[in-house]
Amino acid sequence: MRKISYFLLLMISFTLIFNKNVSAAPSVPDLEADGVVLMDATTGKILYSKNSEKSLAPASTTKVMTALLVLRNSKLDEKVTITKSATAVDGTRIGLIEGEVFTVKDLLYGMLLLSANDCAEALAEHVSGSSEAFVELMNKTAKELGANNTTFVNPSGLYEDGHKTTAYDLSLIMREVSKNQTFIDISRTPAYEFPASNINGENHWADNKNELIMKNNRYFYQYALTGKCGYTTPSKHTYTAVAEKDGQRLVATFLYSSSKDNYFREAKNLFEYGFNNFSLVKLYSKGEKLSDYTFNDSTTMPLLASDDISYVCKKGDESSITKSLDIENKDLSNLSFTSGQEVLSASVSVNGQKYQNIRLSAGESREIKPVQKSFSDKLKEMKPELAAGGVVAIFLGFSLIRYRSRVKKRKIKSRYSDIINKLD
Repeated sequence: MRKISYFLLLMISFTLIFNKNVSAAPSVPDLEADGVVLMDATTGKILYSKNSEKSLAPASTTKVMTALLVLRNSKLDEKVTITKSATAVDGTRIGLIEGEVFTVKDLLYGMLLLSANDCAEALAEHVSGSSEAFVELMNKTAKELGANNTTFVNPSGLYEDGHKTTAYDLSLIMREVSKNQTFIDISRTPAYEFPASNINGENHWADNKNELIMKNNRYFYQYALTGKCGYTTPSKHTYTAVAEKDGQRLVATFLYSSSKDNYFREAKNLFEYGFNNFSLVKLYSKGEKLSDYTFNDSTTMPLLASDDISYVCKKGDESSITKSLDIENKDLSNLSFTSGQEVLSASVSVNGQKYQNIRLSAGESREIKPVQKSFSDKLKEMKPELAAGGVVAIFLGFSLIRYRSRVKKRKIKSRYSDIINKLD
C-alpha cells in the first residue's frame, strides 16, 4: 500500500510539473494568411509577424486610411453632394445616385460597415476635390506614419497595379485611426439606415461585415473593438482589427487569406496569444514627477513627464524590469517658462538598454526679469568689429566736441580783441 501511494504521488508530481511547463510556454497559433502582424497599439512593438514586409494588395482594408483622412479633414455633419464619378465606381456599392445629398457621417457608415466603394469615392472627392488628389494625401500620410512600403492608387481598395501595402504598414495605419473614438463607434455599429434620399425618397442600408463584434455570431470575440474586412479576387481576403483587454490594446492584420472563416478564426487565436503571453507595463505616467532641477541660485523645480511611457514584456517578467533616466545637461537658470511647458528631454533605458526619449515639463512657472546692463557690459557683448567701431565713433565724437569748443573760444577771443582795439 505504501509503495502504491508513493507511486501515485510521484505520478501526480510529474503531471503537475509537466502541465506547468506546457502552460508557461508561448503557444504561437498556426496561421494560414500570407502576411500577418500582431502589434501592441500603445508602443508599436511587434509581438508576432509572418512576412510582415511582404508587398500585398490590401483590398477594402484600404478604407481605414480613407476613414482616417476623412475624420481628420471634415466634420460629421458636413453635406456631400454625390457626383456622377462617385456613382460609377466598380465593386461593392450601396447604390448612391448622382445628386443625392448625405452627410459625411452617413457615408462613413456606408464605407465602414458595408464597405461601399461609392461612399469611399464620394468622401475622397469631398475632402480633396478629386479622387486623384485624395490619393496623393493618402500616400503622403502613409509615409508620415512610417508605412514606407505602402502605395495607394484609389481610396476604396479596388485592385489596381501598384496598389500595395504590407501587414506591418497596414497595422500602423489601423493603430493610428483606432485612436479616434468616432471611428470605433461607427465601425462597431451592427447596421445603419441612411436618411431618405432627396432624389427618390428611398433609404439605403449598411450592415456590418465584421463578425468579431457581432454577439450572435460564432466568431464573436468579446474583446474586439473594431475591424475592417476586404476582398478582391487577386488580393484574396484581407482583414485588420483591434482588440482591447485590461487596458492593453492590440492590432492584428491579415493579408492574402483564403477565406473570411480563416481570418476571423485566426484573429481570435492571435489576439488570445497576445493577451496570454505579453503584458503592457507603464513606466512613467503623464504629469508624474521624475526628477528635480537645481538652478544656479540653489532653488529647485520639479520635472514632470510630458506623456505616458509604456513597455511590453513577456508575462511574468513585469517585476524584473529596471528603468533609468538620463536627463540632458542644459542650463535653465536664465530662462523664463510656464508650468507645463516642455523644457528638457531625457533618454529612458529599460534593463540597461536605451528604450526611447521623453520630454520633461516644468512643474512650476519661472520668470526672469531682464537686468539693465551698463554701457561697458554692452560693449563686451558686442562683436569685436562692432565694439572697435563704437570706440572709434566715441573718440571722433569727443574730438568733434573739443574742436567745436576750441573754435568757439577762438571766436570769442577774437571778438574781445576787436572790441578792445576799437576802444583804444
